[in-house]
Amino acid sequence: MINSTIISFLYVGVIILIAKILEEGLKKFYIPAFVSIIISGIILGPAVLNFIVPNQSINFLSQLGITFILFLAGAEEFNLNERPNIKLFVASLIQVLIPITFILLFFKLINTENALILVVPLAMTSTGPLARALSDMNISKTKTGTTLFYQAVITEIIFIILFVGFSQKTRILEAFIGTSLVIIAIFALGQIYSKIFSKILYLLKAREIELALIISIILIVGYFSDYYGFNAAISALFLGYLFRDYFKDRQEILERVRGLTYGFFEPIFFADIGLEVVKITANIVIMSLILVGIVLSSKLFSGYLSSDIIKFQNKWLNSWAQTAKGGVDTSLLLISLLSNYITGYQYSFSVLTIAIVAIIFPFVLRKWKLPGEKIENIKLSMPLSTIKVDDYDILHCDSTLSDAAKIFSKRDINEIVVVNRDMVPIGVFSIRSLIDVDPKNYENTMICETYLKQVEVLLYNNTIGEAIRRIKDKDLYVIAIIDKDGKLVFPLYRRDILRIYSR
Repeated sequence: MINSTIISFLYVGVIILIAKILEEGLKKFYIPAFVSIIISGIILGPAVLNFIVPNQSINFLSQLGITFILFLAGAEEFNLNERPNIKLFVASLIQVLIPITFILLFFKLINTENALILVVPLAMTSTGPLARALSDMNISKTKTGTTLFYQAVITEIIFIILFVGFSQKTRILEAFIGTSLVIIAIFALGQIYSKIFSKILYLLKAREIELALIISIILIVGYFSDYYGFNAAISALFLGYLFRDYFKDRQEILERVRGLTYGFFEPIFFADIGLEVVKITANIVIMSLILVGIVLSSKLFSGYLSSDIIKFQNKWLNSWAQTAKGGVDTSLLLISLLSNYITGYQYSFSVLTIAIVAIIFPFVLRKWKLPGEKIENIKLSMPLSTIKVDDYDILHCDSTLSDAAKIFSKRDINEIVVVNRDMVPIGVFSIRSLIDVDPKNYENTMICETYLKQVEVLLYNNTIGEAIRRIKDKDLYVIAIIDKDGKLVFPLYRRDILRIYSR
């Protein structure tokens, strides 16, 4: 008889394979990646085929996944470069109270137990999916995009505080106060913590074990948090924010954490969300559809109402932005189940509700055309010179690795085109090249003293279609667009050209 641990090898392998196949297959229908993976879990699990039954090994990996996903959410999502004003806080509070009230009234009407815990993941707005949607709409750096994002961040933080409080049934007030103080301390003193950690690593000469040390801290802090009654995954979320400034100049370390999390833990985590769904019945489907209507109507109403407070002209855009789902909310939902806060039945209709809303959200926002926004009809036959790329960064031979680190942090890119004094592209500097150099030498190490990848160039009179083919065939991250003299016109990144064409 094969033991459950060995069987888990098969389960995990099948989960990752099927999840990625389904993710690619449903991408053309604009189904969010996490929904595709959840669907794969539902199909493989007890709800449909019953091929994979969640066991301790899968639950353990899933809990690790929750922890690392929330750690990255803290490090990457709560990016408030400016201090929000009081109107944003009031608007965000409205966007919290109205959905909670609507959903709680419904649960009260049908005598649902554990309603306070259940309402948080259903009512909350997720910043991760919203940030991706704003980027796809090309408004993430505008005042409109910033306002939408800031509201989502504030509401998400409030919902996290509520979740921690509601989960501590015997000491709700203590939990509210304690969590609020922790968050205030993190946002106020985050940079100090980051500098202290950097100094410790420097004194220990621990660059080679940097990633291992970070993982150790996440797990150890998680253990002590859980021991003292504070959820381990939620503590990882706050810990991620503490590391935010630390990662700014260490993008290569952040890339390693991303690779581990999104390449391995994420598919297991989202698949386990689907695996935990019980046999789908008519009652579960009906409950899900009713909740979809309540969640959408309450969040649309709260977004529309709060628009007047922040003087946001496009009220319906503000309303639909509040319906973003599929980030921290799914993590809180699985935490609730694994912690026995909610039943399998409650969990199942909640998962379906979030999945349906998550499908509707990007579909609606993708069709949105902002007032005054210029939508160009991009065709494959058009020359590259028709693409306007004014805001970009490059490196010169005498640029330092410190300059490169700042660009990587600011742009969230993995490669930068390097040019000579005549603006002729001579290579591509990769974020991986930073790994071979100690951070203390960043200031005095020149770019051309390190390894440069060969740069792919394309004349500006070539077509957009040719650029797409070149990127696809050679699996390129960036192409240097040059003029007839061989000088750089602009660097063209894979994500940018695909985003432009998708418009």
